[in-house]
Amino acid sequence: MRYPAEIRTLALALGRAKKRNNAIAAVLSGVFPGLILGVCFSIGWQRWLIGLAIGLLWGNAFEYAYHRWLLHWPQSSFGKGHLLHHRTLGSPEEPEHVTFGDSPLRVTALFWSNGIPLVIVDRWLGLGVSPGIMTAWTFYLIAVEEIHWRIHLGGWLPPGLNAAREYHLAHHDISDGRFNVFFPLFDYLFGNIRPPMNEIVLPPAAQLPFNPGMASWLAAARGTILYLWLVVLAIDYQLFRGFKYKP
Repeated sequence: MRYPAEIRTLALALGRAKKRNNAIAAVLSGVFPGLILGVCFSIGWQRWLIGLAIGLLWGNAFEYAYHRWLLHWPQSSFGKGHLLHHRTLGSPEEPEHVTFGDSPLRVTALFWSNGIPLVIVDRWLGLGVSPGIMTAWTFYLIAVEEIHWRIHLGGWLPPGLNAAREYHLAHHDISDGRFNVFFPLFDYLFGNIRPPMNEIVLPPAAQLPFNPGMASWLAAARGTILYLWLVVLAIDYQLFRGFKYKP
């Protein structure tokens, strides 16, 4: 019979290995194909930057959809694995179930299920943005996994992200809202920053005083919507100003 400390040590080792392997799978499925496509099709740095911006936005949207509709679909294998994550919160076994991707194979499948249609449409339209998009997906997935790990296991978070700890752990009290982990852009767009924090009971390990900076943090997310809309308009202008329809 193992003691809780032994279980915790083993769970940490398993969780770290899973997180590392997921990151390797993301690099092999996103950065490497992106670099190959960029070299083969001589993509300029402007298209790389545009692709990175689109990819980060896409990553935030996919994180929201994946978490809301796949991980919280209890009949699916995704949902059953994620249910363990919710059930083991605060237990010695928690670290083993913290990662969003439960295996490198599934991380690879997620990249290719998005990447193949992306490359086909990108080549068809001649936009040249898929290398940057696929690279951004890798950065975003690794960031989500690392920040999610640190939120749950008490690690250091970069300045400006401390409010994300409360925000995400509130999801573990009432799980029908707050599906973005650290930047709630699509939570805001779909009206899922709910319920109010004064109705939330945070887990015992996360009993932090309410952070007044959270209001400005959420306001920044709202302001980002306007900024991204302006970026989209600028990208549309740059990409399509010389485009002529050929029937």
